[in-house]
Amino acid sequence: MVRSVTPLRKPIERRANTLVGILRIFFGAKDTNPWPVLLFLLIAGLFEGVGFASLLPLLTLSFGDGDNGGASFVEEVVRDGLAVLGLAPNLPTLLLLVITGITLKCVLRMVAMHHVGVSMAKVATGMRVEFVKQILNVKWEYFTRQPVGRIANTVSVDATRSGEAYLAVANFTSLSIQSMVYAVVALLISWKLAMAALVVGAAIAASLHTLVRMSKKAGRRQTDKTSELVTYLSDALGNIKPLKAMAAQLNFACLFDRKVQQLNRALRRQVVSKYALKNMEEILVAVCIGCSFYTATEFLEVEISQLLVMGLLMFQTVSSVGKVQWHYQKAVLLESPYWATRELIREVAAAREPHGGTREPSLVRGCHFDDISLSLGDKPVLHAVVLEIPARALTVITGASGAGKTTLVDLLLGLFEPLEGSILIDDVPLSDIDLERWRLMVGLVPQEPILFHDSIFANVTLGNAGLGESDVRQALQEAGAWEFVAALPEGINSQVGEKGALLSGGQRQRIALARALVTRPKLLILDEVTSALDPDTEQDICRSIASLVGNMTVVAITHSGAWNTIADRVYHVEECTTHLVKNSCARRSRL
Repeated sequence: MVRSVTPLRKPIERRANTLVGILRIFFGAKDTNPWPVLLFLLIAGLFEGVGFASLLPLLTLSFGDGDNGGASFVEEVVRDGLAVLGLAPNLPTLLLLVITGITLKCVLRMVAMHHVGVSMAKVATGMRVEFVKQILNVKWEYFTRQPVGRIANTVSVDATRSGEAYLAVANFTSLSIQSMVYAVVALLISWKLAMAALVVGAAIAASLHTLVRMSKKAGRRQTDKTSELVTYLSDALGNIKPLKAMAAQLNFACLFDRKVQQLNRALRRQVVSKYALKNMEEILVAVCIGCSFYTATEFLEVEISQLLVMGLLMFQTVSSVGKVQWHYQKAVLLESPYWATRELIREVAAAREPHGGTREPSLVRGCHFDDISLSLGDKPVLHAVVLEIPARALTVITGASGAGKTTLVDLLLGLFEPLEGSILIDDVPLSDIDLERWRLMVGLVPQEPILFHDSIFANVTLGNAGLGESDVRQALQEAGAWEFVAALPEGINSQVGEKGALLSGGQRQRIALARALVTRPKLLILDEVTSALDPDTEQDICRSIASLVGNMTVVAITHSGAWNTIADRVYHVEECTTHLVKNSCARRSRL
């Protein structure tokens, strides 16, 4: 097991915002199926085309234009189709055909968009679930380099916007199909006017493309600044007590305000480009349709029935092209968080922790560090460490801050891999052992235990459905916490507050100890658990730990001499880059 800890790669790269890029969201999003949506939309477009095509003979019949001869291709197709069905092309039949076509179009579009709505929810929730599953299985070194706010922003903000991106692309696709239907029907009625409408639509799209590019840039900037803002806020809330204690909250508020202003500028550009696009589109549509009508009546001598149908089709076509542009703008605006989230998921998956070996762990004889050396990046932390941790005994590790005491525990848990040497568990290399099973045998109490804003029961069990009230009570008794818990109004169902703020420091440590003991571990690791406690509370916790030794292996990292009186073995870590040496009082009888 030889590996150095290497830095993570640079932050994720932004994927180019292109038409292909946004279509890949619709066709490539996990757990979604775009093909039923496309099928329903195409059939809906067909029915809508039939409805519009039926308008022409209906208006011809109403205005008597058919007396002039020269029926259009669409009129002939509708009349021939009705003849095949044995229906006369009269007013009631044509009205029914128009209404039926539009009704069926609406029903099918509702079915298609219902499917889109379900898929949108799957995209947002699916990305959250996938990200959380991946992030919980990454190497420990990955967490040491990641701001919590970045992770929180991905789960809360970017995943939601990713679902909205899918919806925007689905609307873009739907309206594109609708525009193509309008264009085909218009071409069948009058190719000259249809070409004019298509030219107008293309001109509108080209003239508004600058606003779309502005939206792309604003969307990317919003994604970056939102992530940065959430990161700062998360860090501030985690340190709100020292901020208030030193009256530094106003300074932080000024810093936070600068971050908000940067996000505000991105949002402002986004809103300006969005509504500029919408209003410019309406102006251009009105001007172009007016010019087209004037041309059709003055120069092309189009019949009134064809002119009305073509006018409606032109309005629908040009408007539809404008809506396509608007949803395209929205899609590229939301594309950035979608691809940022997907890239982060891939980044996290690439940092996945190796499963280790396959052998079943045991802890009968003890653990042995054999010439262990470790570097974190370019910084050497441990060199040629030799350490024995006998089973069912209390081993105490002392030393100055930064000497590498906690790193020893991280190595024992398989969170880091040594650069040189090996760690043996009952003479079996840790690299050959199934890490998941090994960690199931461990109970850990960190220096600063973080309790969840939940009940004592939930904080002890951590959601383990196999643990009941009797298990929690026994763990609390062993941790010396049952007396104060039982005195609370709601007992083990009492709330502990944010990070355990409703409890004292000693009470929080005891709850954390109970959490480590409730699964009946074979190895209990205590990392500076009494460093912030008063001497009396420290002595109480030492007595609780002393009563456990004999049934489990205990490793305690501490600065306090109180632990030496109950230790079976004491080690002292000297300079962080030198050797670990055994204290002169290496073996002690446990009191």
